[in-house]
Amino acid sequence: MIRLDREFTRSPITGAGAGTRKKLVAVYARLSVNENGERDESLETQCDLLNGFVIKNKFGKSKLYVDNDESGVYFDRPGLIQLINDIKDNLVGTVVVKDLSRLGRNNGETLTFLDFLISNNVRLIAIVDNYDSFADDDEIVGIKTWANEHYCRDISKKVRANLRRKKQNGEYLGRPHFGYLKSTSEKNKLVVDARYQKVIQMIFDMYINGWGYRALADYIQSMNIPTPSQEKNYPGAKQSARWNEQHIRRIITSRVYCGDTVQGVSEKVSFKLRKTRRLPPERWVVVENTHEAIVSRETFEMAQRVRIKRWREGEGRKKNKSDGQHLFSGFLVCAACGAYLVHKKKKNRPAHYVCGRYNNFGRKEGGCASHHILEDKLINCLIEDIEQMGGETDLQNLLADAYDKSLKLSAAQINEEAKRLKNKITEKKRQRKTVYLDRVKGNIREELYLQAAAEIEKEIAVLEAGMVRLDEKLMNAGRIEDNMRKISSMRMQINAADLDRFFLEKFINKIIIIENGEEINEHVREKYGLASIFTGERLSGIAHRKIKLIILYN
Repeated sequence: MIRLDREFTRSPITGAGAGTRKKLVAVYARLSVNENGERDESLETQCDLLNGFVIKNKFGKSKLYVDNDESGVYFDRPGLIQLINDIKDNLVGTVVVKDLSRLGRNNGETLTFLDFLISNNVRLIAIVDNYDSFADDDEIVGIKTWANEHYCRDISKKVRANLRRKKQNGEYLGRPHFGYLKSTSEKNKLVVDARYQKVIQMIFDMYINGWGYRALADYIQSMNIPTPSQEKNYPGAKQSARWNEQHIRRIITSRVYCGDTVQGVSEKVSFKLRKTRRLPPERWVVVENTHEAIVSRETFEMAQRVRIKRWREGEGRKKNKSDGQHLFSGFLVCAACGAYLVHKKKKNRPAHYVCGRYNNFGRKEGGCASHHILEDKLINCLIEDIEQMGGETDLQNLLADAYDKSLKLSAAQINEEAKRLKNKITEKKRQRKTVYLDRVKGNIREELYLQAAAEIEKEIAVLEAGMVRLDEKLMNAGRIEDNMRKISSMRMQINAADLDRFFLEKFINKIIIIENGEEINEHVREKYGLASIFTGERLSGIAHRKIKLIILYN
């Protein structure tokens, strides 16, 4: 065995043969953190120990290979890869490490690496373990490498348990989402990034009102707002040059925006592998109301209902380049086959809807008729039905409550908010001028000036986008207030302009389209609960009358 209080009797020059006289002594150092996130020693201390050992034993010329903050579980570490390549190039004759755990804490990978050294006639010296591959028995090596792996396995369990406990306590451990920052005063807590708060609220509002992922991405891009990856600028993370559908989908589906934390969605397959696997929802760590919400829970839940409905009905899979959905898309169901009706618009002809099965396959192959119905006729039928129920207090209260929530700011409040935004824009422009003058006077470096100017421009773009949204709200405020007065009247009166996607999403479940003389498909009866609403005799009667619609309200 090796003793550190004596000179080695076998050096690379005398013990490895004449062919290794000019080979380097590789000094390999690795440093990682322990389970508490702390370092047991500095990298400099470890290197000093290794270099002192090489000098003391007169090993000759050496080369240092270092991996800092790298786990010993993985063997794709930059320093180790460089060492392996130099060994393959026949440049290294001896490898010196502090102990075997510095090589790695993966039993199988470590033993494979030791076999690689043997096959290349490279001597390994582990100082603390008193191991010299040219002088000592290798039987104990397997035990040591197993113990090193066991230590890492135990640490992994402790770390996982500690992280899960923090997640269950509502601490946010990951990188903050777009629109949020990490609090500087309270550890692992999210705070709203005011620069993008209005942008996210706008995304949810427009999505609920019929805009798709692609249309929203193009609109946000036109406002010159940085993408989430550009804004966060995380080291090593790939940055998107422009907004895309995936950015919008992630915002719409993330519960972080209604104040909840959802963590533990995935886990590593093994502490020895980098590969992860997605966990089932019941194993996620979900904690509600852990931070300030950007959108209300009601708005978030409505967006999820819209998203799920679009996906089930096929809209989520279509690459539609239009600025939004058609008014009744996803609401109309063919009573004969259960397919959704699709929007059609031909030149010089009014907009209408036809059975999706008929549209795709025709009458012969699809086995269904067109069930053609005009959009204007649908609107009139719906208005007539709602007006007939207009005198019912419950419906009036429901509609009034919905419109009251949709009108979050009165005209006076909108004007006040616009005034505030204008003042902030003026202030930001003043800051931009001040920074420019500082650059001209040489008070700040060019690099710092460009960084500050870019940040100010981003903030101005967001504020100006907020002004655009306020202008839209101001124009709509009058119409919504008129609707509130109509709802409050004894008899409800609405017109086509009042029927938008928000109205339909809030109050309409489905509209069943029935052709004269047709029976309602059994699948349609079960799926939409028609059998529990109408008796079989009444359903048959409907199919043979002039009535062509069954409107199912939420």
